[in-house]
Order: sequence, then C-alpha cells, then structure tokens
Amino acid sequence: MFYGRVDVYWPDGPVESYRVNKAAVAVGRSTGNDIVLDTTSVSRYHIKFSFNEYQAQLEDLESANGTYVDGVRLPPHEPYLLRGGEEIQIGDIRLIYHPASAATELMVSEETTQRVVLSRATFRAELAGPDMAVAPGAHAQAVLTVENTSEAADHYFLEVDGLPKGWVRIDRVELTLDPGEAGQAVLSFKPLRRSETRPGDYPFVVRARARSKPAETIDVPAVLSVLPYSGFGMALDDERVLFGEPFKVYLHNQGNTPLTLDLGAVDPASALHIQFAAQRVQLGPGERQAVAGEVYPRHRRLWGGPVQREFFVIARSHDPSGFIAAVPGTVTERGLLPVWLPLLLIPLTMLGLFAVAMLGLWLLGSEKAAPPRAPVISVFTAAPDQVVVGEVVALSWAVDDVSSLALRVLHGGDEQVASVPADAVTHTMSFDESGRYTITLEAQGGGQVVTQSLTVSVRPAVALSVEVLGGAELVRNVSQEVQLTWEVRGARPYQGGYRIRVTGSDRTGDLLVSPMPLTGQQRVTVVPGSDQAEWLVTLYAEGYDGLVTSIVQKVPIVYPVCELRARQTVVRSGPGESYPALLPPQPPVGVTAGTLSYSPVARDPSGAWLQVPIGVQAQLGWVPLTDFVCTNFDPQRLMVTTAYPPPPATATPTSVSVSPTPFPTATALPATRAPANTPTSSPVPGS
Repeated sequence: MFYGRVDVYWPDGPVESYRVNKAAVAVGRSTGNDIVLDTTSVSRYHIKFSFNEYQAQLEDLESANGTYVDGVRLPPHEPYLLRGGEEIQIGDIRLIYHPASAATELMVSEETTQRVVLSRATFRAELAGPDMAVAPGAHAQAVLTVENTSEAADHYFLEVDGLPKGWVRIDRVELTLDPGEAGQAVLSFKPLRRSETRPGDYPFVVRARARSKPAETIDVPAVLSVLPYSGFGMALDDERVLFGEPFKVYLHNQGNTPLTLDLGAVDPASALHIQFAAQRVQLGPGERQAVAGEVYPRHRRLWGGPVQREFFVIARSHDPSGFIAAVPGTVTERGLLPVWLPLLLIPLTMLGLFAVAMLGLWLLGSEKAAPPRAPVISVFTAAPDQVVVGEVVALSWAVDDVSSLALRVLHGGDEQVASVPADAVTHTMSFDESGRYTITLEAQGGGQVVTQSLTVSVRPAVALSVEVLGGAELVRNVSQEVQLTWEVRGARPYQGGYRIRVTGSDRTGDLLVSPMPLTGQQRVTVVPGSDQAEWLVTLYAEGYDGLVTSIVQKVPIVYPVCELRARQTVVRSGPGESYPALLPPQPPVGVTAGTLSYSPVARDPSGAWLQVPIGVQAQLGWVPLTDFVCTNFDPQRLMVTTAYPPPPATATPTSVSVSPTPFPTATALPATRAPANTPTSSPVPGS
C-alpha cells in the first residue's frame, strides 16, 4: 500500500525522495533503518513514521539531538499527528512528508510539470515546478537550475519576488559556478494556514543576478496555485439554559473560503421547541458571528420540581464537505406551581378546585395566544465594504418574522430607497460616485419596524500606464523621456479640474499636481539615481469624504553599459590627455579588446569623456568616449558633471611604467553606492 513520500534535504543541496510503502518506517544512521541517513548529527535510530488507513504519525526515538516539527521539539515517544507539508528537522537534515494524495499528484509525467527556461549572454536559468496546487499549511517545491555559460567563474544571487512574506524559502540564495558549471537551489513553498490565505493563483518570479553584470537579471515567471480549505468552530455561551432565557451560539469560519451554515436543534425527548434568530448564516473567511436562540417547552407542566432536559445545536454546512457539527446544552424546566401546592388543595372546597381549574385554563390559553413577534435582523453584511467606483457590492442578511424589506442608501444628504422581496437574502448594487454610503436594512413585521445599518466606502477608480520612450527600461544617470497615461473615475472636482496628482521616486515634489483632468497623457523627463533599483510612479486620486485611491507602477532601472572596444586606453583622473593615469593601459596584456565593460556615471560638458567607477573601491576615472561602444543608452544623454580638478600645468605622458598594480582583469563592476564625489549637477536633455 502506498502511504506517501518523504523528501530528504541535505545541507549541501541534494534532495532525495523515498516512497513509503510500509505501515512503519524507521529513519536513522544505522543500516537497519528503512531510510538510512549517514551523518553524525542523526542518531542510530532517530525517528519513526507510522501509518494506518486514516492518519500518519511521527515519533522521536529518544534521539540525541532531538526532532523538531515546524521549529517545535517533540517529546520522546509521544506520537505527533502529521497532515502533510510539515518541516521535520533531525540534526542537520530537513525532511518533508507528503501524504499519499499529494505525493501522487507530484509523480505526474514530466510533460505536465511547470518548467520555464530563460537565458542571458553569460548564464541561463531553468525553473521546474511548483508542480502541484498546495493547500495552506501544506508543502510544494520547485528546483531552480543556474548554468554559467560564460568563460569565467561568476557568483550568482537568487531571490523570489511576488509572494507574501513567509510563504517561500530558498535553501541556497547564492551560487558560485565555474565556466560551464550548473548549480541548483530548492524552493520550498508553504502558504500560511490562515483564513487570510485566499485560494487562487499567485504569480511570482524567481530572480537570478550575476555579480559580473548585476544589471542583467533573469526573472523566471511561475505561478503558485493555492487550494481552499475548510475549518469550523462552534460553542454555546453557556451550556446550561433556562426556559425563556436567550442563549447565544458562537460560530467561527476557520477556513479561507466563504461558508454557509443552516442552524437547527434536536432534543432526544422531543419535549422542547428551539428557535434561532437566523436559520441560515453566511460567514466570510475567518469571520465570527453570534446567533441568538431561545428554548421553550412543547407542553408546560403545572407543578413539580426542576427537571433538566438535554438538547443539541446542529450546524450543517453548504460547502463541498457537507459537514455536520453539534454542541450539547441542557435546559432546566420548572413547574408553573410549587410542589407543595397539591397538599394544600386537599382540604379545599370544590370552589377552590374550580378556581384552580380556571387558572390552568387561563395559563394554557395565554400560551397559545402569544403576541405577534417583532421582526429580527440577525445578520447584515456587505462584501466587500470597501470598493472603487463601478465595482459591485453584495449585501446579504438573515431575518425572521418579516413581512416586507427595504434598503435605504444615504450619501451626501440624498437618500434612495430600494424595495426587495421579503424572502430575499441578498442584493447587489454599485456606485457611480465616490464617498461613504450608509446603507440601512429596514424590516417590517407584526406591526413593528426594525433597522440595521452599515457603511460602504467607495473610492475613485484609477488606471495608470508608464511607457519609456525608446526602450523598456530606465538607465541610471541618463536623461530619458517617459509617457504617463491615466484614467480616473470618481475624483472630487477641484479648481476647474479634479483632485489628482502623480509622484515619482526620483524627486521630492510631484511630477504632476492637482488640479488634473480625469484622463490624459503627459511626458516627463527622468534621471534615475545610482541608488534606485526601480522607478516608482504613484497616482493619487481623492474622492468625496476624503477617500483616496492610489496606484503604483514600477519601471526597472538598469546600469548603463559601455564596452571598451579600443585596442588599449588609459583611465585618467580628469577629462583630458593632460591628466595623470590612474591605471596601467587597459585592457591588460593577454585580455582581448571588447571583454571589459564599464557603467558610466557622468560625462564632461563637451561629451568627449565619460566618468566611470574603477576597481573594488569604485574610484572615479575618465575614459575617452571614442574608446567605448555604449550598448543600452545614448552617451549624450548622460548627466553632466564639472566636479573634477583643473588640468595640471604640465601634461602627463600617456605612457606609464608601473610595477604590477591591482586592476580588474575581467568585466568591471558598477558601483554599488554613490562615492563621495559623485556629480550632483543637473541633467542635460538630449537633442
């Protein structure tokens, strides 16, 4: 019988998978185990997995270094119930158990595995997986393979972007690879088992960056599919109830999808009448509700001592699991008349008997002629209660003893009334204007009216697109034009326009200020600084009641790249042949021309010299533009600087004789931070 799979993650990277076909599997260092882990950090007999038809259990066998499940140490010989996906740590080895259903899904043919391969000039990256949908709290994995296709050793940095914090872990975030060598990193996905973890597809990217050319990254796209899961809790506020006294049932949807429940009750003696303020309850993910209830006897006793009767509150779900949950309660029944009253009636005359009989008839009649019940609104919700203009809001409610219903919508002093059928439980509406709307549910019945209100916040709807003219990326320290296109609905009028503004991360003030039209296009000039990885553009639209909507668009920023194509050049301390050399002639002897690249930070006013960082300390030097071929930008749009010393009085010879001095023998690295003498002058627009 197949019970699942155990994945073993070694600290140096390899992953081993074991099929579990036995009801008991021992793991340890000794060869007598079913899974042998030959490492001194694992005890001879460390842990044991045991399985039956319904569940899997893990047991620590008094190991020296202990067994940890999701960071919590297990007591020896106390079985721990596994549901699948837990991280099990024994010594320096990490294990993950996949139950039979999940393990079967993983063992599909390679043709169905999610696999993406992307390449750059010097390396390639391949992502295999994640190859199954994962339930919150369970585990899935993917393998990223990076191959160095260049002719020099390089170091690679790995990261994941796009998933919530804590959902993914990479066992290796850095790789050092020789030419032609490939390395692997294992990505472990484990969405948090919380109601906020909504089911659906979560796009993300795995990013690989080479140290030699940090501007050239590979972003491998992938999708993590998260499954729905259900969980439910129910309790009475007090298990002991008195007749006629209200009680409450507390309900909690512990899953990540909406849950609809039908409430009911049974009593073994069929002597009770139990009713609830709402027979059907709708709970959002993680939502809690309290529903009121009352218990009455079907036939009231005239006299006698207290009698306890048992009943059960039952909740039936409408989700695919169709579960039934029950909680017990007891109700105490007392007679209408005291116990000693029959003894007192014995010596009474027939007149007294007649009076007692009349009293009993009156009490029975009063029970049957109960006054009309007032309508009850037990639930009134809006999902969602915060939307943008044009989005639909779903109103839902639970009512009892209602003859008619109406919805009153109040906004800005104006009220609109919508009639809905008395048996309706939902109603949808959308809003064409921003602001806060007060929505009141009005229920009539038995000659009485009850109301319940809620608030829906409607923000402006916004759309923003950003286009780099002449390319898809911005280049550091280079003046470029960007076209912004926007569309807004529901913004508040302001001075002939609307309360709309746009900011950019490259400046302290706004790119575009209020008032602005609801739709439009505008070109702006951008000069990204050396400390930015992305240029962020944010559009803000303010609606009525001070409600603001914002949208952020990101544009990647890359380093400027210029390849040294001259047979040999000299890096100087200033823009001119008269300045002294900072390095021996470049490229060094034995290095082919065209293999060195630099990231310029500025140019001189003439545009004939480029300022570049050199060496590990990113010292700034100057190289003639004619010795470069710049691949991803126009050198004349590079920002201008005059922050350099005047030329010396006597020209320095171009030929220098220098004893061996440290200098780069491979592609030069761009500066990771701005030096103290980074130019601060204003950018010069290109022609």
